[in-house]
Amino acid sequence: MSNQEYSIAGIIPMKPLSEGKSRLARDLTPEQRAGISAGMLRRVLVALRGASIDPIWVVGGDERVKNMARNQGGMWFEEMGRNLNDTLSKAFDHAFERDKAALYIAGDLPFVKPSDIHSFIQASRGAGNVTLAPARRDGGTNAILVPQGVPFKPELGRRSFSKHLRQAAKLETSVAIAYSPGLGMDLDVVDDLESYQHIEPGLLERLMK
Repeated sequence: MSNQEYSIAGIIPMKPLSEGKSRLARDLTPEQRAGISAGMLRRVLVALRGASIDPIWVVGGDERVKNMARNQGGMWFEEMGRNLNDTLSKAFDHAFERDKAALYIAGDLPFVKPSDIHSFIQASRGAGNVTLAPARRDGGTNAILVPQGVPFKPELGRRSFSKHLRQAAKLETSVAIAYSPGLGMDLDVVDDLESYQHIEPGLLERLMK
């Protein structure tokens, strides 16, 4: 069964590229940070498309983000809420209204591949469970799948993974955890960039193409 048969909407929230990756500001120029953010978004879009996720919605960002979303077969929406979690909550409702499960995925995953998305969907048992992908460090959450109609709200931010587990327990809804290098390794700080360039030599240059 293909992911399209599960009716999953992929959702990527974005900031304007000029505002992204502020923790890299001491080491990279604004143009380099924008280029890295754009390159990672492109890889996430390619991974979702390769995993047959349809539709793909990019929410927020700027003109460059809008053009990239459309060029990669996605749709672009203006910011929907007051903050990241409010925006995602509204995007989830937008998916549910269309009888789709909602799949949040972070836009800063340089190594994500279609196989990571496939494994994540498999862990959800065909979009039947709330499914979480923890970040490699910092207690964050890099992907969330919520079945259609489940009243699960995103709580991204510090220690979001434990917050999401507690929320699922309160809702008494089944939850699956999917560990994956591609979904686990987000890029936020200089240490990430240095270690990731050992994994993929030339990563910085490729992302900024």
